[in-house]
Amino acid sequence: MFLTLNRRVSPMADAVAHLSEFNLSIDSILTTDSAKARKDARRVFAMHYATPARGLATACDTGAVATTKPRGYLASVAALADRHGMRAAVASHNGCKFSTAGCRAGCLAFSGHGGLSVDVASCRARRTLARLADPVLYARAVLLASCRELARARSLALPLALRLNGTDETPWHRLRFDVSTADAIAIRSRYGIDVEIGESLSIREALAGRQHWVTGLNPDVSFYEYLKAPLGGPDGLRAWRAAGWDITASFAADRVTACPDAIAAARAGFRVAIPVAIAKNQPIPSRVVISSGGESVSLQAVDGDTSDARFLDGCHAVILRAKRSRGADPVAASRFILPNQSRVDLASGSVAFCA
Repeated sequence: MFLTLNRRVSPMADAVAHLSEFNLSIDSILTTDSAKARKDARRVFAMHYATPARGLATACDTGAVATTKPRGYLASVAALADRHGMRAAVASHNGCKFSTAGCRAGCLAFSGHGGLSVDVASCRARRTLARLADPVLYARAVLLASCRELARARSLALPLALRLNGTDETPWHRLRFDVSTADAIAIRSRYGIDVEIGESLSIREALAGRQHWVTGLNPDVSFYEYLKAPLGGPDGLRAWRAAGWDITASFAADRVTACPDAIAAARAGFRVAIPVAIAKNQPIPSRVVISSGGESVSLQAVDGDTSDARFLDGCHAVILRAKRSRGADPVAASRFILPNQSRVDLASGSVAFCA
């Protein structure tokens, strides 16, 4: 549907106003300058970073004991939660319901600037608060921010890659909202982007069309995530894939079902990301064999640190070099990362790295 407008209109003013209640704006909810994004000049990456696991409750707890300031109490965030009467919602929030103890200890949310800057941690917490306060309005805001980044990508003659769960596992595939004709007109006027008009749309459906993203409104957009979710269930790997997202299953070495889960995911056509203690200048293995209970899969290995464009990979093992998570308990974090050796035996099976 082609829409025209002769005057400039402010799109989705309700969503923009909602952001301002949490000291946010359209240009502060997606990140486009992450270290990994800068490694791939073939596309524009836009990522949404929020507070992981139960970190929001910690950020609002004056008695929280933390090893670094970004992992602890954040006074400005607590004040914002109080202002909006959100203490109960904060206390019950879990941004990573499928995480393990090792994953939470070694979380990438606290690597790089996220592990050093209270400002970064506070911004991520404000995003999380804004989504909790009104998921529909916040999803509309993320759509608007995504249109802004798509317009920027097109100005550079590049495709856009959107990853909305940079540091948590929000069920974006189930967050739905309406897009009116007035919304679509305003977005096209501001950004030159066509969006789907209709009721109960996901962000992917609104931006890429109800059909698969390759044949939708904006075929130059890819939606992708890494998830520790199981195969089944409303938030499982299959549900996300059915909703149009490209999904990489994350291997959690400290989960009692790590190996059989990875085998099942690979056989269902998902690639598997595996964090390994490999130094930056060391080569990755050529293949990975995951075994459990007489079953096994052999996967070609790819270097997951050269680019985050996982949707270009096949059903491979994605090797991710372990990153420093500031303030992490080294013992707990080490259980999540596989050592760099030819074979690693786990409670649920084994992982063999082939040179």
